[in-house]
Amino acid sequence: MRPYSNLPYSHNSLKVFEAVARLMSFTKAADELNVTQSAVSRQIKQLEQEFNVVLLIRKHRAIELTDQGRDLFEVLRQHFHNLDALIAQWKAPAKKRIVIKSALSYATRVLISHVAFLNEKYPEHEIVIIPSIEEAPVLEQEDCDLLIINTRQHERYLHKPGVTFLRAEYMAPVYAELLSKRDLRIQDVLALPHLHATLDHQDWKLWLANAALEGQNKGRDTVFFSLDLALSACLSGQGVTVTDLLLVLPELKRQFLKCPKDIALQHSDWHYYCYQRNHSPVANEIKQWLLAQTEADIAELKRLSDKFAWSTLDVEF
Repeated sequence: MRPYSNLPYSHNSLKVFEAVARLMSFTKAADELNVTQSAVSRQIKQLEQEFNVVLLIRKHRAIELTDQGRDLFEVLRQHFHNLDALIAQWKAPAKKRIVIKSALSYATRVLISHVAFLNEKYPEHEIVIIPSIEEAPVLEQEDCDLLIINTRQHERYLHKPGVTFLRAEYMAPVYAELLSKRDLRIQDVLALPHLHATLDHQDWKLWLANAALEGQNKGRDTVFFSLDLALSACLSGQGVTVTDLLLVLPELKRQFLKCPKDIALQHSDWHYYCYQRNHSPVANEIKQWLLAQTEADIAELKRLSDKFAWSTLDVEF
């Protein structure tokens, strides 16, 4: 038994019927298929005889589909559409890809906000952003055009071929305006709920030690195990978190997030590096754009520091 035994031996009659049913005209179908009207009529009659059903009702100046005709047309229409779309994909030129692998927080807080710009600047390329949670990726094993690394292991990347220092972190506590109607002072953070991105509370411990705050920490601790979750909780007014201010620059500019008064910005042990594996012209351009964007963001943070009188004695811009 041959497969699809209920289908007609020649599929050409199905193509002819689809054209007639779509155009509702033997004449128009014949013109589209570049055959005679009598050939179209003969194919439809042969199909009806093979199926033993009436597909079309022939009237004086029009035709009408029977219930079976409408059902057959709908199936053919959908399958022809799918087949046409599949073949179109084969013919469409594949877009070149630019793959940027990035530390997770940098990807979500920085790169995502610039995706529209990259798509507009490079319309013939597909921009692929891959988040990474690795602190010390092995450069030789990375398969991407650009890699944004956030690490404490500086010796692994300093002076390595293809690696460029991007920036340090600028740490300070932040809170949402929802948390307090009054402007908070640095001493107030001891009594607020503390939101942590890691189980060891390392960012808070380091910042509090360097800030030399006097008094007992009375704030309740909540761990989210992710900086992005901690920042989301912070933005909803659930507490205060210590973060790299360059990751929340838009929120600071719009005052969705605030820093307590009298704070001093600090550097952390973490630095950002950019590794360029593929030295194509587009990858070169995007790397230079990243460096320029970073410089602009640092300059904006310096402006905000001056505006709100944050101390910058312990950091370098």
